[in-house]
Amino acid sequence: MKVFSRKNALLLAALLIALAAACAFALSRAQTAVMLEETAFEPDAERDAMTVSLEATEDLRTIKGEMRLTATNRTGGDLSEIVLRAYANAIQPGSVTLSEATVNGERASIGADSDDPSVWRIEAPWRAGETAEVCWRVSLIVPRGEGEIGRTDDSALLIGALPTPAMWENGAWRTDGYDELAGTSYGQAMDVRLTLTVPNGVQAAFGGAWVGERDNGDGTRTLTMQLSGAREISFALRAKGAMRQTTVDGVLVTALAQNARTASRLLDLAADALEDIGQLGLAYPFPSLTVAQAKTARADGAVGSALIAVDADAKTDALLSRVTRLCARQIFGVQVENDPWNAPWLSETPASCVELMAYRRREGEAAYEKRFYGEIEIATRLTRPRGVTIGASTERFGGDGEMTQVLRDAGAAGLMGIEQAVGQAAFLSALQRYVEQNAGGVGTLEALEAALEEATGSDWSGYLADMLAS
Repeated sequence: MKVFSRKNALLLAALLIALAAACAFALSRAQTAVMLEETAFEPDAERDAMTVSLEATEDLRTIKGEMRLTATNRTGGDLSEIVLRAYANAIQPGSVTLSEATVNGERASIGADSDDPSVWRIEAPWRAGETAEVCWRVSLIVPRGEGEIGRTDDSALLIGALPTPAMWENGAWRTDGYDELAGTSYGQAMDVRLTLTVPNGVQAAFGGAWVGERDNGDGTRTLTMQLSGAREISFALRAKGAMRQTTVDGVLVTALAQNARTASRLLDLAADALEDIGQLGLAYPFPSLTVAQAKTARADGAVGSALIAVDADAKTDALLSRVTRLCARQIFGVQVENDPWNAPWLSETPASCVELMAYRRREGEAAYEKRFYGEIEIATRLTRPRGVTIGASTERFGGDGEMTQVLRDAGAAGLMGIEQAVGQAAFLSALQRYVEQNAGGVGTLEALEAALEEATGSDWSGYLADMLAS
């Protein structure tokens, strides 16, 4: 029998210590139950609050529960109704049913518009400045198919599927028809607490912080998640799949995918994207980010509050660009909303600029110029059918491909013209000012013009007018 020497024993001990450390690191990148500290739900007094309690079936087809909205009438006038948007009904009429509505404990009439079932109205007097507690029961049959709201055999993506308050603008509720190019995330910023009960075999990831979990002892568990400043309620479910988590500069990043390899890949890409954005001096607006693997109506992916969905089949470089752009859309499009029907460029174009600057930082000036002049700038010289311009509404675009060329390529080329003229530091300062001055609200062309002038000392309104009309 061979006897270990002291030297061999020490080497073995060192090896075991190193192996243990490596395993600990691997687990830190692959754990499936990272939570933030359990906290009481204390909504911001300046925002409305939504408390939701739901149950999902094992086949992911049906989700039922109760929703409670605490909202203040900030319109400046008395109202006779509260309007909700349930976009799943526009995708598949009848998939969302609301019932048993009460306002401040009193029964209230509730029903969907006959011409647009995504619009639900709760009839009740609501005086200016009054805070009302509005409750209703909800039943959702998740539409079959791929998209922001859809279900496959083993997964479901729900971005804005649940009813939330419509936006109030210019003296009226916004009840624009559903447009897959506009998305499902247009609404007032609110604080959300979601309690979701799922079968033990189902993985769930929410656009928000995971703050609690309870085993119910009946084959189900209840997850509690919350998010401040949400524009809608977004989450993803998988009957079969894997979840991976890590933290990047204090942001809890969660990836949910069909297998562990894909989840780890998406996790690493999201971490890289957040690091790149942070290096540019832009702050990711939420304490958590969820990346869900899903095929969506738009090729680049979909955006909800603190959640993005992306097809993981692309090459790594292309996928990193997509994830970076979608993360930037959390800033331009969620933290600062924009009118998604009439001014989609206000989110798409700045987010593409951020992705381009991140690419330049990562790959170098030569690679950036090759991509810019071979892919981005060339889009400005293409002839558009029907005279589609960068400033066009979504209804003018012939589909996702054309919108990508115009808003993400030609739009980015135009806006990066300002960056080339004033330098990256001044340009980023302008974007930061725009975000700081409009966070939690709705950004406009005028607000961006003001931020650019403050940061650069020059009036860019004429330049932007020409760009949007080109």
